[in-house]
Order: sequence, then structure tokens, then C-alpha cells
Amino acid sequence: MTNPFSKTTLWVVTSVAVISLVVTVVLTVLGSDPAEHATAGANGYSRSAIGHRALIGMLEKLDVPVVVSHNASAQKSAHGLLVLAEPQLGDDKVDRLTAMIDDAANVLVVLPKWYGFAQQGEGWIESADLLPEAEVERVANAIGIEDSGLARDTHALYWRSTDLPAPFIDRPQTISASAVTADIYMGERALLGHFTRGGKDIYVLADPDVISNFGLRRPQNAQLALQLIDRLRHDGPVVFDETVHGRAQTPSLFAALFSFPLVLATIQVIVCALLAVWAAMVRFGPNRASPPPLAPGKDFLIANTAALLCFGGHHVDALRRYLGANIAQVKHALHAPANLSPVAQTEWLERMRAVRLGTIPLTELEHEVMTASPAPQRVVELADRIYRWRMEMMHGSRNRS
Repeated sequence: MTNPFSKTTLWVVTSVAVISLVVTVVLTVLGSDPAEHATAGANGYSRSAIGHRALIGMLEKLDVPVVVSHNASAQKSAHGLLVLAEPQLGDDKVDRLTAMIDDAANVLVVLPKWYGFAQQGEGWIESADLLPEAEVERVANAIGIEDSGLARDTHALYWRSTDLPAPFIDRPQTISASAVTADIYMGERALLGHFTRGGKDIYVLADPDVISNFGLRRPQNAQLALQLIDRLRHDGPVVFDETVHGRAQTPSLFAALFSFPLVLATIQVIVCALLAVWAAMVRFGPNRASPPPLAPGKDFLIANTAALLCFGGHHVDALRRYLGANIAQVKHALHAPANLSPVAQTEWLERMRAVRLGTIPLTELEHEVMTASPAPQRVVELADRIYRWRMEMMHGSRNRS
């Protein structure tokens, strides 16, 4: 099979493949998931003030196994911790939320508080406003707290806790201490508490400022967030569920292959497959008949005879025979006298050459042929000279007027 690529094309294809492979490795190692820049809301991808990306990054740097999940979050958490941070509840999400709480071994629910106005085309917010209390109450009711007694205070509070560090929050959002067993509280107001549902404790963090990107700038909040998660995860993974933020995805191998970073490897495989198909497509239609071993016509016979003569080294002998055949043709064409000796024949032909104004002397031509070297180029030159001598003798010289 012939090579379907020219050398230039092959070099180009190879260069493109190598460059794309290097780019794939660099983007995989140093690049980031494009989905991380697609939101400025209160979720695990957001880098805005109200997002949770900083907490996930802190846990990763501490070698805590962290998963940002888009499906089967309760199953992924196993004996670890499922974090439902600031759920956004629509009519179709309440059942999903309660099902995850019932299926998970350990649950931390962070009540929502803020909504922001995103900058155009940026992963940041221009401003943030408090969510209506009714939306926060709806989340509390969905997880099993009938009367949360939600309150938003504008003055600083001095928190009490048995063994957890006290946070620092400018405008704390709290729930009634009677609604949960308070873990961090002041008076009748609880910031962190837990209640029993289905035979297990469900922990509720009333104010997301403890874990938000903005709140984690304060060491007290970061210390509380890390200690709380470490206590609740029981050395298991920490799963941040994103289905409560409208980012549910059905498990699909096809979708995984076309998501970052696997999409880079998928593109490589597709390109290689296309090149392989291209290389295999050497023909269209029915099979082309194989050429016969001996080509028809005189061209093949002449070429084969010449090759045999060249291989045998009989160039000069063939040249001498060619000269003799041309002399015989000229004698016949000019009606030379019969029974002439070789010397007389040459003299007669020379006289005829003078009459016809020929430019190639036969005596000189015979001497050149007899002393010719076996070099193929020299033999061809003399053969051409013999042919021109014959043409001048039979048809006259061009110099003849």
C-alpha cells in the first residue's frame, strides 16, 4: 500500500499531534475547570463573597477528601459528611433534599442568607442583599424544623459553646434555641445546633457567613468551619452537594468523556481515529486490477532490451552494429555501386557527402565509434551523431541551398 501522506503532510500532522498533546497535559495539570467561573452565587464553584470555593480549597490543601457532587451525593458521602450549603428550593427540589438527608450518614445543612447581583461576565458580585426570611424558613421546614424562630440581629453577640471556637459575624442570622439542641448559642438564640431525624443527628448552621469566602477571611470563622467539618465527617469524605443549586447531572459516561479535563483526552482520541481512517482510505469503489507482469506494446520490449544491453555491458558492440545498419540504409537509398571494397565504399560515400553538403565525415564517425568508451552517455551521443549523418546523406544537409 502506498503512503497516503506526503512527507510535508506527515510532519505537519505529527507536529500538530505533539503540540496538542503538550497543551492537553499543561491544561490538565495547570488549568482549572471552566465550570468554576460560570457562577457568582452561593455555591461550591463561586469565588464571589457569598460563594464557598475558599472552604473547598482549604479542605483540599489540608488533604481532606472533598467532592463537589452533581448526583448521588448521599451515596458518595458514605460514612463521611454531606454538606447542603444554602439550598435553593423549588417545588421539584424539596423531595430531593429530604431524600438526601434521609440517605446520608452525617448531614450539615447551612441555611441561606444572601443573594448577589453578579457583574457582567465576571465571577464576582456588585452587591449582596438579604434573602426574604420566608425563603430561609422554607429551607428550615423542608429539613424538619417546623418553627425555626429565624432572627437577624444587627449587634454583635458573644457566643457560648462547649468545645467549638466562637465565630465573628457582623450581622448574625440565628434560629431559636428551642428548635434545636444548641451547640453554639447566646441566650435563646442558636447559631449552630442539631436535631434528631430518622434516628440520626442533623446539624444546622444558621448563618452561612461562617463558611462563605468573605467570612473565612476572619480566622475565627475559618477555625470554626474546619473544626466543625472535621468533627462531623468521622474521617470520611466531605461531599458538597450542588444539585440543590440547580446543577444536577445524570451520570453518563458519554457526558464524562466530554467534560473537563477528560474532554482533552477525548479530542486526542478522535483526532487519532480520524487520521487512522484517512490513512486507511487509499481507494474508492471496486478493487483495482493488478497490472500484468509484462506490459503490452513495443515500449516495454524496447525498454527491456535496453536494460539487458546495459546490464550486459555491450554498448559499444550495439553502437557498431547501429553504424553498419545506417551505412547499409544510405547505400541502398543512394544506389551505391555493388561489390565495393570497404575503402572504396567509404570514399564513394564521402564524395556523396560533399555533393549533399553534409557536415559529418564518415571516416571521423567510424573512428569515433571504433574508439568509443563504454560509458552510456557517450554511446548515446554517438548514436545520435550516426542518426544525423544518415539524415544528411539521405535528405541533404540543412546548409544546402
